[in-house]
Amino acid sequence: MARLPDKIGKYKVVSQVATGGMGAVYKAEHPTLDRFVIIKKLTLRGDSAIRERFRREAQLMMDFKSDYIVDVYDHFREGAYYHIVLEYVDGVSLEQLLRRERYLPEEIALLILRDTCRALQYAHKRGVVHRDIKPGNILIANTGQVKLVDFGVASIHDDAQDSLTKEGTTLGTPAYMPPEQFHNTHSVDKRADVYAVGVMLYEMLTGKKPYPGNMTAEAIRLIQHGKYTRPRKLNPKISRFAARFIRICMRVKRERRFRSLDPVLPLLEKRISYKNAAEPAVRLQQFIAGTWQPPPAPSRTKRVLTIAAAVLGPVLVAGGIYMYHSGYYHEFIHADEYGAASLVVRVEKNGRAPQDLALRATVFEASNGGVGDEAYAVGGFRERSEYETADYRVATSERFYLPAGEYRAKVEAADTVFWRAFEVAPRREQRSSTRWADGRRVEAVLETPEPEPLRIRTRVSDGATGRRMLDGYTVQVRLGGLWRNLDEIDPEELQSGRSYRFRVRAEGYESQEYNLRFERHQSRVVLDAELRPRGE
Repeated sequence: MARLPDKIGKYKVVSQVATGGMGAVYKAEHPTLDRFVIIKKLTLRGDSAIRERFRREAQLMMDFKSDYIVDVYDHFREGAYYHIVLEYVDGVSLEQLLRRERYLPEEIALLILRDTCRALQYAHKRGVVHRDIKPGNILIANTGQVKLVDFGVASIHDDAQDSLTKEGTTLGTPAYMPPEQFHNTHSVDKRADVYAVGVMLYEMLTGKKPYPGNMTAEAIRLIQHGKYTRPRKLNPKISRFAARFIRICMRVKRERRFRSLDPVLPLLEKRISYKNAAEPAVRLQQFIAGTWQPPPAPSRTKRVLTIAAAVLGPVLVAGGIYMYHSGYYHEFIHADEYGAASLVVRVEKNGRAPQDLALRATVFEASNGGVGDEAYAVGGFRERSEYETADYRVATSERFYLPAGEYRAKVEAADTVFWRAFEVAPRREQRSSTRWADGRRVEAVLETPEPEPLRIRTRVSDGATGRRMLDGYTVQVRLGGLWRNLDEIDPEELQSGRSYRFRVRAEGYESQEYNLRFERHQSRVVLDAELRPRGE
């Protein structure tokens, strides 16, 4: 790992926040303003277009003055590297919040969405389309403020000389991109941001993305045809307002979406009820801190209290059941017989995210050194960003209680099974130990599989008739700067865990190009292309 620099320019570096293929992000101190800042450093060399896009992002954001967009204070070059100095937002990104909560109450999701739309409306009125709206680019301060960041792939529609995004180029994050952006990022307008807003609300309310996150041929086909599970099937509590809002934003044909955010904001304001202008920020502040409570339904409160008083006996029984299932019964009444445990699953960062692994775990009693009867089915796995390390993402289970003794844990994640033997001490003994005060933590480390040769099958059809083309077409792959026919390439040359550019061509048809990313576990590929006849 590279040594942390003491200073970048005039700024004293405090820590490294993130690193990637194109650069690094640092937290630093401003020398005179007595505040923290964020420094984005571009480390990729030799690509003038990326350098220019980096410079233009700084220029764009330095001209913006909005309460809903992160401020940019400085832009400079030091040696061979370019830097942008941004406002430091003390809080979490929406992506981190979703990892913590899985999905959000509708009231909170609409508050975040409204302020995001305010930021986009400000940018759109200045001729700027963001083109990369996603939870990772929405920051929520501990004070409840919502701010939009990262205009690195934004387009300026008033700039006739803008040639950074060439015809046929695809930029953005696939899961949030509208159909038109896969064909040509250069020509998208503000309705692309409207589409991404709908996707983001879908994810906030269901905990899932409507489409797969990787740019595979199948994912592109689903997006182009608008084939996704309706949000109310995943979460019946979603209001008809939110479901209809998502449907309009995510329409395949951009002419049928909201044409701008001007009519959207009044709809959201009308839906969100609050007594004063500061109240929404307070609600978000409480939610980030974990103290937010949904407002009670006023018309039912008295009736509920009356019923509770009339049925005090059953309520006490219910309280006893709650104490049992929440752990209080084992924690205090049977602390000499039961112990607490939880499962911690570490997943390598170069593999799939924990929420995509369908984590399941079962605990068995140890029997004569082997596996005995099932003791507990573990559930409630949740990714915990605060436990994340440089190499691993971490998910933890709910805490559960077992009679003191020896056990075997079986953790299942996609195509991997992990076994771990462990022992649970009585709760009273655990509490006296610094290491196990919160219970026995049983760790499972899931390593990413090694890359494998890609086995690729192709299917090509006529876009006008839908008929499958059995011959007369060519599938090519871009390798070493050259287009090569797929059937002439040694299978060992194409490996999982990488990205490749494919091109499908046929005489009399418009060719199609795809940038496809394959995870390490994805070695079998079906490339299904649809070619449009020229002139249509």
